[in-house]
Amino acid sequence: MKALGKIKTLSPSKTLFWIIFTPPLILSLAAACFLFFSRISDLEQQLENKALIISDLLVSNSQTSLASDHAPLSAQLLQNALSYGDVHNIQIFNSKYHIVAETGAAPYLPSPTLTEQTINEQKDNAIIRITPIYHILPTQVDDISGQPDFTNLRTPNHLIGWVKVEISKDKLAIQTYQLISLLALFFAFFNGITAYVAWQASHYLARPSEIITGAINNLVKGQFASAKSLKLSPQFSLLEKGIRDLAERLESHKEELNAGIEQSTEDLRSNLDSLEEKSAQLHIANKEAMESNRLKSQFLANISHEVRTPLNAILGYTKILQKNLVDDQQKIYIDTIEQSTNSLLAIIGDILDFSKIEAGKLSLDHGDVNLRELVDDVYQILSASLLTSEKQIDLVPEFSEDVPQWVTGDAVRIRQILNNLIGNAIKFTHKGSIRTKVTLVKQTSDQLLFSFKVIDTGIGIPENKLNRLFKPFSQVDNSTTRQFGGTGLGLVITKKLVEQMDGNIDVYSDQKSGSTFYFTLNLQPSEKPAQIPEKLHKQFILLEPSHLYRLYLTHYLKSIGVQCTACSTLEQVIAKLGQQDADIDGLLISITPSDKSANEAHELISYASLQFQIPSILMIQPPGQTTHYPALKAICSSTLLKPISHKHLYHALKTISLPMKIDTATPLLPKQQAHIAEEQVQIEPQPSIDSQDLQIESEQQTHGLKVLAVDDTPINLQLMSHWLAPNGIEVTLAYSGKQAINIAKENTFDLILMDIQMPEMDGIETTKQLRTLEAYQDIPIIAVTAHALGIEQEKMLLSGINAYLTKPIDENILLNTIVKWCTKKGNYQEQLNSEIANAFDVNKALEIVNHKTDVAKEMFDMLADTLEDEKRLIKHHFEHQDLEKLIHVVHRIHGASKYTGTINMTRHAGYLETHLKELGFEEAEGVLEDFLDAIDQVINARPWIKWPQE
Repeated sequence: MKALGKIKTLSPSKTLFWIIFTPPLILSLAAACFLFFSRISDLEQQLENKALIISDLLVSNSQTSLASDHAPLSAQLLQNALSYGDVHNIQIFNSKYHIVAETGAAPYLPSPTLTEQTINEQKDNAIIRITPIYHILPTQVDDISGQPDFTNLRTPNHLIGWVKVEISKDKLAIQTYQLISLLALFFAFFNGITAYVAWQASHYLARPSEIITGAINNLVKGQFASAKSLKLSPQFSLLEKGIRDLAERLESHKEELNAGIEQSTEDLRSNLDSLEEKSAQLHIANKEAMESNRLKSQFLANISHEVRTPLNAILGYTKILQKNLVDDQQKIYIDTIEQSTNSLLAIIGDILDFSKIEAGKLSLDHGDVNLRELVDDVYQILSASLLTSEKQIDLVPEFSEDVPQWVTGDAVRIRQILNNLIGNAIKFTHKGSIRTKVTLVKQTSDQLLFSFKVIDTGIGIPENKLNRLFKPFSQVDNSTTRQFGGTGLGLVITKKLVEQMDGNIDVYSDQKSGSTFYFTLNLQPSEKPAQIPEKLHKQFILLEPSHLYRLYLTHYLKSIGVQCTACSTLEQVIAKLGQQDADIDGLLISITPSDKSANEAHELISYASLQFQIPSILMIQPPGQTTHYPALKAICSSTLLKPISHKHLYHALKTISLPMKIDTATPLLPKQQAHIAEEQVQIEPQPSIDSQDLQIESEQQTHGLKVLAVDDTPINLQLMSHWLAPNGIEVTLAYSGKQAINIAKENTFDLILMDIQMPEMDGIETTKQLRTLEAYQDIPIIAVTAHALGIEQEKMLLSGINAYLTKPIDENILLNTIVKWCTKKGNYQEQLNSEIANAFDVNKALEIVNHKTDVAKEMFDMLADTLEDEKRLIKHHFEHQDLEKLIHVVHRIHGASKYTGTINMTRHAGYLETHLKELGFEEAEGVLEDFLDAIDQVINARPWIKWPQE
């Protein structure tokens, strides 16, 4: 292939020369080789024939001399054979292997092993033939001479000797050299003449082609004059004329093109001036847009603070009023205020979330999530707020058996997605059911892909309006007379959250059967062990009018070991009681929010309790409340709000018992029980076990605590006092940051509640100054803020604030937070010190710089200031699979961290750098995550590092 490439690059004349010359060259070479090998073969054959003739002659003539042992006769025979020429040596052996006659020069080959077979050997310098000699007996005697007749012979009788003939190849070698010289001379002469003829022919034939090629090259270079002066032989006159015409046309075209380029250049200069002006305007507009975006973020932060602050007071005092109200009408007013405030708060939350999503600042938190409990909580909260007596629908969660109990993800954002979709489903469904199906689609070692479906039997969505669903500020019905309100941001936020969790969302809708919203989420496995409830091994009778909800409850009861007899009417329950009362452990009764249903349930529960000593569990469909039916609450073992939470139902079934015996001769109606208001407790979604424990703990451990509350709004401080004082907490109020610092210098507190946005000195600066006081370096400081943006929350934690609560604040959450930080701050501090020690070794950092604190701190700060940017670079290079740049960044951090005392980060940087160099990106994700966690440890530990004084 390389040879062909070189030939293709030769000039036309040389190419043509080789085309003409190559065939004669090959033929002459083949002929010379054929003549040489033929002649040599003939000469070698002649020598072999000569050896054969001499051997046969000597054999036939030596029989008599060997038989009669007549040596002179053998010598004479040898002398005659030597005259043949090329004979080098002849030896005759007798039967005893002795040489009886020899002539010629010394033999090339010593006497070989003699056998009865003829031996032919080819040597470099001789041909050797050894022929055995047999004694032949005559068949008859001549009548005249009386001697044996040798003309008629019989078969050999016995071996009497051998003849060895050596034919020299010296003459053959000389003839070979002569032949080579002759053939070489002939070959050179013939090919020389052929090459000359071929060269002349190729030069003559290729010359016009070379001239034409040169002319075309001149045209390409723009040398039109030389192309127009082209001269060829007469047979190429047409081609010569065509090239000259082409040169003239190209020359004319070039002149036109140059003129066009000059004009375009002039236009381009003019456009560049305009472009520079536009670029300057664009730069100014970009700066204005960035400033506008900054002002927008600042505006949102201020709006969040300004709106949430009064909402905090409204909701706080609403809660206080709800505790002491007896009048039903006034309670309705207060409830309306609370619901309206919560609606306003939800709208503000949607706007802020949408703004964060637009700015790309919405981040996800990862923690352990129980999907089943999360869906139950969403259903209970939404049913309590959205269901009415006119809207009675079944809310049914369905989980496939392979869905794990615990996963790792952002529980808040998953709850927000489900709140939006299930809330919309309840809003647009007037009868039927809403089902939420959760299935595990795909599972790997580090990823779990879940499919969620929210299926309703509502009014459906027209097909031509489906495209509006996921657009900002857009609704299916945008008219001023629309039935359902809203900002039109819920589904947009939902879509963005799903996509941020590497999922997809879509909708199918039919105006006859309802809508189905389906989406996927990519979550991670959790290391938290699953808690499998023990089987209850009980038997219950279930009264549930709804067929769908009856099947749902029956399936769950069977999974926890409860044998269930399902009934749809009161009469069926009474019949079952009469048939199998001895085996019944309890009744599970569902009622609708109506007096008739309540009276029937009251009679059934009383009948089962008094007649059969069977306890009952009551399930109330929202908006039903135990405050409306206190008589029912008094005779039931437990009351649960539908849709039923698995956890609460399991606890109620496990702890079921008969209540105190009451007189049921006259059924008690709701209106007759107004005087028992102090026992009325509205059924809300029951808190989790952890929340209940914290609530009990807060009641027992808040007495005697001293809390400093800092806020520039007097109404908020007054609300804090109303909440904390009844729980035995001594509250000190500070109306500014400076006043808080002065009070802190003179007093000691167990905890500080700090507002963030205050005049003169904000909460972050106040916290920093408090941390400089020796008595307040470890005191918990909790931010109470209306700031909802993630960047603000990060600033708070970096300033030394331990945690934050977002306004409006829930009273129970506030109390539980105080208990958590005040009663467990020792354990927290111990844990904090352990985390700091794992991330940073101050002694090692000081040893490296000879215990110069200022130098060690400066080196650590230089590294820590770059870690956030380095993290982003690492993630960017890993996502784009840029191995070389990723190794460079990791190596840089690895080298810098060796001199700053960041022991854990140094170790993981070394692991990652080695892994990347040896294995590349193969299974590097886990090592990378460990390294990023080590960086986060350093960043989180930085505010708490205590450097020794010089």
